[in-house]
Amino acid sequence: MMRQVFSNVAGVIILISVIIAVSACIDLTDQQGEPEESPIKINASQAIEIVKQDPVAVEYMSENFKRPDLRGNKTALIQGFETNNSALQEDETYWKVEMMERNCSCSGVMSLYVVESYVSPYTGEIANLTTGEVLESNYETETCISTACH
Repeated sequence: MMRQVFSNVAGVIILISVIIAVSACIDLTDQQGEPEESPIKINASQAIEIVKQDPVAVEYMSENFKRPDLRGNKTALIQGFETNNSALQEDETYWKVEMMERNCSCSGVMSLYVVESYVSPYTGEIANLTTGEVLESNYETETCISTACH
């Protein structure tokens, strides 16, 4: 009888040891796998403010953005996009920030002054920033609906 109790206790101890060993292996595998992506530290509003403070954007907007009532902003968190700019990584996540202003409040398709930028949601670093004047038909309706483009 004593031998059977000892045998059962030994079996339980072995089972517990195996469970602990397997758990440790799983934890080590998780730690050695791909690193988890950092949590997003920069929100959409912060991304817009970062772009607004960039010297190139400041200069372009001071020269061209004259009508706040005809201005609109759009942000989207995007991952993996095609670009010719080597500073942007196709497998990275970015805030795409679009700031635009119509050059007049007249009806019809007019031109927009645009500042377009990609901002890291983890570091706040601007990966790419472009400025220019484009026809508002180059943007989808929801991008500039607040400025009554379409």
